[in-house]
Amino acid sequence: MELPAHIARVIGRLSELGYEAYAVGGCVRDSLLGLQPKDYDITTSAKPQQVISAFGERHIITSGLKHGTVGVVIGGEPVEITTYRIDGEYLDCRRPESVSFTAELKDDLARRDFTVNAMACGLDGEIIDPFGGREDVKNGVIRAVGEPDERFKEDALRILRALRFASRYGWRLDERTAEAVHNNKRLLDNISAERIRDELCGIITGECAEIMEEYSDVICTAVPELAPCVGFVQHTKYHDKTVYGHTVAAMCAAPKELVYRLTMLLHDIGKPKAFFMKDGVGHFYGHADISADIARRVLARLHFSNKIRDEVLFLVKNHGVVMNDSERYFRKAAAKYGEQRFFELINVHIYDNMGKAPEYIYEADMFRQLEQHAREFFAKEPALTLKELAVTGGDLISLGYEGKRIGEALRYMLMGAAEGKVPNSKRELLEYLKTESDISDGRKGN
Repeated sequence: MELPAHIARVIGRLSELGYEAYAVGGCVRDSLLGLQPKDYDITTSAKPQQVISAFGERHIITSGLKHGTVGVVIGGEPVEITTYRIDGEYLDCRRPESVSFTAELKDDLARRDFTVNAMACGLDGEIIDPFGGREDVKNGVIRAVGEPDERFKEDALRILRALRFASRYGWRLDERTAEAVHNNKRLLDNISAERIRDELCGIITGECAEIMEEYSDVICTAVPELAPCVGFVQHTKYHDKTVYGHTVAAMCAAPKELVYRLTMLLHDIGKPKAFFMKDGVGHFYGHADISADIARRVLARLHFSNKIRDEVLFLVKNHGVVMNDSERYFRKAAAKYGEQRFFELINVHIYDNMGKAPEYIYEADMFRQLEQHAREFFAKEPALTLKELAVTGGDLISLGYEGKRIGEALRYMLMGAAEGKVPNSKRELLEYLKTESDISDGRKGN
């Protein structure tokens, strides 16, 4: 393993003063995989005050001092240096109540979560690997250091971290670690929503098909609203999978982009509530609206940003809209949704169809063709936007419109112009607006 210059300088400085120091954890794992580590952590036999003294002339960050960590800015890069330590008792399933320092590197590595993260590398490039992490990297195995139950009871977030690493690298959990993940899943109830969210995002944006299926009980502990979908038979020729099975297939058909993966994870979450049988066939009328309502609660509870919530909820709510391959429809859809969102909806249709029974996956190609035709059409005839509409919000305010009526009126005129029902001129648009009494009657004073 070759260390970058600023990391080598830190380790070299501590070594000059007679201390042990190593790069540790994820940077070693990623280097063995041939990946460029995003950051480097250093572990050392030096106590925190000794580290501060060693780099006293440089900018020091002491926010992690309680846990034995000193931040040093060197070469413009912040580097975390942590004293070899043994963790005290864990009472909240997340962090130790106390830490004690040790003189032994192996003691420090023994407290870490997985063998692939319990390796260290010194200036000479040699890797210290007391728990077989190098072999587990080679074989693609996630294995807890020591007793898996103890590791997960110490920090329950490790349950999802194990799945995230497996999804990220396409690895598998060893048998004892997998068993402990299933057995300890309820410990996730002690973990904050934000932490759950971050790990879930890492899981679903990886190679996650097998993980989602094999650990559906754990995923449903993180997102309980998914539980009714597991094992729910759809009773329709279009689906050879359960609702959850279809969800996973559709999600994994999407690119590894968070908004698309979240959309497909949640797009059918309302199907069990909407289900009814007629003549031996399952139906799910209105499930998109129900799914959007449930998705709204999930995204709010997990504290996703407003931007992500808005994008995902739009796609979930509209994922079942009927589309047709015609220029008139292209104009109408672009005016209604906006050109970008229109194409995002087409993509969602493609991913949704990729999760169907094999004999109906061909429908995804129909939407790919529709997308191609729409792009060709907009290349020669750009979609009309509100900015290009001959009537502005200011025009409507001067006519007595206020509040949400302004937006409703603008959208009504935009749709009319996009569909060719009225020319894009101020006079004719305002005349056209009068034909919609529900909007025109909403002016102030009417």
